[in-house]
Amino acid sequence: MMPTLFKTWLQKLIHPLARLLFDDGVRAIHVTSCAGLISVAVGVLVAAFAFHPWVFVLVPIWMIFRMLFNAVVAVLISEFGQHSRLGTCAHELSRVVAETALFLPFAVIPKVSMLLVLTVTLLAIFSEFAGLLGPLIKASRRRDGPMTSGLRLLCFGIFGAGIGSGYVLTAPINIALAVITVLLLLTIITRIRKAVLEVTKPAPIPPAKVYAQE
Repeated sequence: MMPTLFKTWLQKLIHPLARLLFDDGVRAIHVTSCAGLISVAVGVLVAAFAFHPWVFVLVPIWMIFRMLFNAVVAVLISEFGQHSRLGTCAHELSRVVAETALFLPFAVIPKVSMLLVLTVTLLAIFSEFAGLLGPLIKASRRRDGPMTSGLRLLCFGIFGAGIGSGYVLTAPINIALAVITVLLLLTIITRIRKAVLEVTKPAPIPPAKVYAQE
């Protein structure tokens, strides 16, 4: 309930900016592509200067701005008719590219398990692929949890803030990564299971047959 209210408030706040961008010819797909490219740039920058722990603060900072980008995209789509098939493809691709670019730099931190970081990154990609399997079998695009994209970004944002501040040990991060791994496996299973259930629901019994059975 609270995330929905926050998104609604944020979209209302960002509406004037979205209007200005739309009037200047900026479209939703442009904003989505820009957010994906900036995510890659931030990831490369953080990885290149990972020997300076403070650089990881850029991860949560960019995540906040990325949330604003997403709000602008949402307003452009809902208020200015910017929904398109190409834009949907760009959004899905940008989501996976952004997460991969922002997660992988954590693998170069000493004492943070590279195996766990790579596993979480790979499973995050698989979880989004599992969500996209829904339309292939004529179900909806599944976004079920427990480990959704927003929650993953929140976790890595906290990791980045903790490492950048110098007050978070690597052992708790490794434990959290192990938990995220398990939750991602559950997410993949849940999304596939619910997509299959969505298209295999038994047809409702017509009233006439109900009366006949009674």
